[in-house]
Amino acid sequence: MGSYKSKNHKVDINTLPVVDPEPDYVIKTRQPMPSNWQLNILRGKREDELRGLSYAYARRKCHKAVNDLLQCEKDYGSFWAAFDCQAENHDMKECLAHEFEVEMDKLRRNMKMNTEWWWKDLYDENGEVGEQAKWKDEYWLLPILRSYKDLLYSMISSNN
Repeated sequence: MGSYKSKNHKVDINTLPVVDPEPDYVIKTRQPMPSNWQLNILRGKREDELRGLSYAYARRKCHKAVNDLLQCEKDYGSFWAAFDCQAENHDMKECLAHEFEVEMDKLRRNMKMNTEWWWKDLYDENGEVGEQAKWKDEYWLLPILRSYKDLLYSMISSNN
């Protein structure tokens, strides 16, 4: 039985209705693209809210994989579970990661919940729209740019 300390109530997953995972779901959205800083703050806050909801939904969908891992840990003991339950652990992680992305996609595309204009510029019921659809995800380049900026800063500050 899990507990949510912030909400001060306990939830038994076995008493809730069964929710099946969706392995064939096609994900059509990504995280919001960076734009001006005011919109980044609003969109980042909304992404954090959606992330919290998505984790809860993903945990409910993957309860079978979690129960398999727990049963394996009971069978082999807590020490040997690290060696003998790797397949169950991998299955649980894969299920949780995929179902989290599925739920994030569904929540991003839910226009009844996301009614703000700064959200509708990026997503609609069918996926990404506008600049978000054209945007190429360039986060792999950020560490290089940051290190280059640090190098420039150190060169400028050493000349003074």
